[in-house]
Amino acid sequence: MNIGCDIVENERLKDKSNDFINLILTEKEKQEYAKRGFSYLCGRFAAKEAIMKALPKTKSYTFLDIEILTKKDGSPYCTNISNLKISISHEKNYTIAIAIVY
Repeated sequence: MNIGCDIVENERLKDKSNDFINLILTEKEKQEYAKRGFSYLCGRFAAKEAIMKALPKTKSYTFLDIEILTKKDGSPYCTNISNLKISISHEKNYTIAIAIVY
């Protein structure tokens, strides 16, 4: 089992360009971002950083290699990496994510 954690100061991502968004979010994630806004971007960025920290280092991953969507109950899940649990939490100026690979 491996655990990864990441925290983002949301202000740091406030003025990021579309180029940055295109490096971070998959096409399906961009559709959700258009509906849910800035906190969604912060959460996905933190979660993908946490996932990369938790994954075995035998392969390098990019942000676009990891897709995180939302279940009907509101919980995030990774569509293309199995044996993975993710939690994302927002508090005022910060977003934190934890990933567990089992």
